[in-house]
Amino acid sequence: MAVTRNFVRLCLLISAFALSSSLVLADDQSAQQEIAKLISKFYDKPNHKVVTTPIAVVDEYALADWVQGERGGRALLQRVKGNWTIMACGADGLKDLSTLTKAGIPSAKAQSLVSKLTAAEKSVDPHRLHLFSLFGTKNDPEKKQHHEHHQH
Repeated sequence: MAVTRNFVRLCLLISAFALSSSLVLADDQSAQQEIAKLISKFYDKPNHKVVTTPIAVVDEYALADWVQGERGGRALLQRVKGNWTIMACGADGLKDLSTLTKAGIPSAKAQSLVSKLTAAEKSVDPHRLHLFSLFGTKNDPEKKQHHEHHQH
């Protein structure tokens, strides 16, 4: 009898954990969709769309990788009053823990964000991964193009 009760309790615990895990995944997927839409809303150009993936979400913070043509970078976001806002755009510096904590993200959440994004990036094509490191750097195609147009 005690074994049966313990088995039932164990099954209930497993079910509760599975349900909470699926809710977290659903919330992550919903947040990822909202983030991709937000970035597209601000940065899409006709015939030049932004592709935002992968995206790491930890509670009210997110790091999103994006590519637009031969440009790429990362965005740091925060959910404020239920809405995602872009805190900063950058390159590899947005995966630096000290940068994230200076931006006000608690250390444990910053570490989790970087870990989740790094894990997600393992399946990204190396060329595309390289593009994430370009935004705002001297190798940013937009900076190169801007500089070339203004040479005398």
